[in-house]
Amino acid sequence: MRRIVYFGTLAAVLVGSFLLTLWYIEPTSSPDSTDTRPDRERLAERRVSDYDELGSEAGAVGLRFSRRINGNIDAISRINERDASITGWLADPEGDATPLDIIVFVAGRVAARTQTKGERPDVTRTLGLGFGAEKNVAFQVNFSCRAGEQPVVVGLGAGKRYIPLASRRCP
Repeated sequence: MRRIVYFGTLAAVLVGSFLLTLWYIEPTSSPDSTDTRPDRERLAERRVSDYDELGSEAGAVGLRFSRRINGNIDAISRINERDASITGWLADPEGDATPLDIIVFVAGRVAARTQTKGERPDVTRTLGLGFGAEKNVAFQVNFSCRAGEQPVVVGLGAGKRYIPLASRRCP
């Protein structure tokens, strides 16, 4: 009788652990497969206040972090009392001449959107870009941002991929 109780308890613990593990790793939300809008539009309607939220919100719309896409913010500068400007580059070495999307969030909301446009010979040389990927690398975007606010900048590539682009606070 003892063995039956022992093995019964062991089996209950094993099954309970398995179910608990499934509960912990189950995604909290899954992408809406009926929403056919482009990824950039679905992400742009989300609230993103910091880079931690970016990861969860990007995942919620079905985007995956990419190690393939590369990018950098070269400068952030003040245009006037209300507006700032970011310049940088974004490249997908396996991509073509299709422009990549950039979204800037400030205080949780979309402050600007743009696409890559133009070449950057320094980036092309460093990354060995070719097959059209070198055609649309550079970007520049103006947006409203108060001094000290933290912009959250994200680059979107093909295949539902994204990359956060680290930025300093608005000057």
